[in-house]
Formats: sequence, C-alpha cells, structure tokens
Amino acid sequence: MKKFLRKHWPLVVIGVFLAAATAYIFQGQKDRMAKATIQERESQEGIRLKDIHYVQDDPGQKVKWMLDASEAKLSKDQQFVTFVNFHVTLEPENRPRVTMEGKQGEFDKRTGQLLLQGDLVGHTEDGYRFTTEQAVYYHKEGYLETDRVVKISGAFFSVEGTGLFLDLGKETMQILSNVTTLIHGEPPVL
Repeated sequence: MKKFLRKHWPLVVIGVFLAAATAYIFQGQKDRMAKATIQERESQEGIRLKDIHYVQDDPGQKVKWMLDASEAKLSKDQQFVTFVNFHVTLEPENRPRVTMEGKQGEFDKRTGQLLLQGDLVGHTEDGYRFTTEQAVYYHKEGYLETDRVVKISGAFFSVEGTGLFLDLGKETMQILSNVTTLIHGEPPVL
C-alpha cells in the first residue's frame, strides 16, 4: 500500500479533490433549490389578515354566504384564500340558514368551492345539527357535500353514516351510506 501511495499520490490527491468539489457543488445546488422553494411559497402568499369578515353575495346566485375567521391568507393573485378558526353562514333565498364552525378552510374564487375542515359543526336554522371532519360547499351549484363520517341530530332523532349531501335550494339533507338511525323519546302507541 505504501508503494502504491508513493507512486500514485498525485492521482489520489486529484481524486480526493474532485470528490470534495463534486460534493460542494451538489450541496450548493440543493441549498439553492430549497431557497427557491421558500421564495416561491412566499411569493404565492399575497396578504395576511387577522379577524376577517368576508361576504360572497353574487347577484346571479341564490345563496349568499359569510365567513368570519381569526386569520386569512390571500394568494398573490387574490383568487385563493386560506383561513383558520372560522364561522361560515350560508343564507339561501327564502330557506333556513346554515351555520358551520371549524378549524381551517380554503376558498377558490375561480371554482367557487369552499373547503371546510377540522371538527366541523353545522346548525340549520330549523333545528338540526350535524358534525363531520370535512365538507365542501359548491357555491355555484348551491350544495354542501362530504364523503366522511357524519352525524345529524334533531329534537327526537339522530342519524349517523358516511357521506352527506345538503342541497340548500331544495332544503334536503341526505346521508349517503352506512346509515344508523336512533329515535329518542317515548315509543309510539299502536
């Protein structure tokens, strides 16, 4: 081994130097890519607001909705809004209003979709309560939908299942599958 190093030491030094240079170059590229990703994310985020109140009231739509949130972030092009700790009120024309509370959400102005998630609790003005983990409100179509586990309760019953379809215009609420119904109160007299 000593003979090999004495005879070929210049090649060994050049090899170690090339390996160190290659490692340095790749590390620099990796750092540059990480910085670029952070800068892209920061440039996509336009405005950050605290304690917001937002109203979506399109004249062509039959449902007006209002959002109150502790914090919201608008994208740079102001087409995408993310928010936390929210309270949403859906107000269809001549129908009972629906209110929902949750931990976080997103609104895409281009599609009109409002994604609500995080221990979502909803109440209808006519006395029904529903809970789920996540739901999407389709503003243009006027309905709320989820494929997650849902529980609906009223004065004398509770229904549990998977999936929810709430049509605000027709005033209908459906659980889509795996439905279990409990009726509370006195049994009926036959």
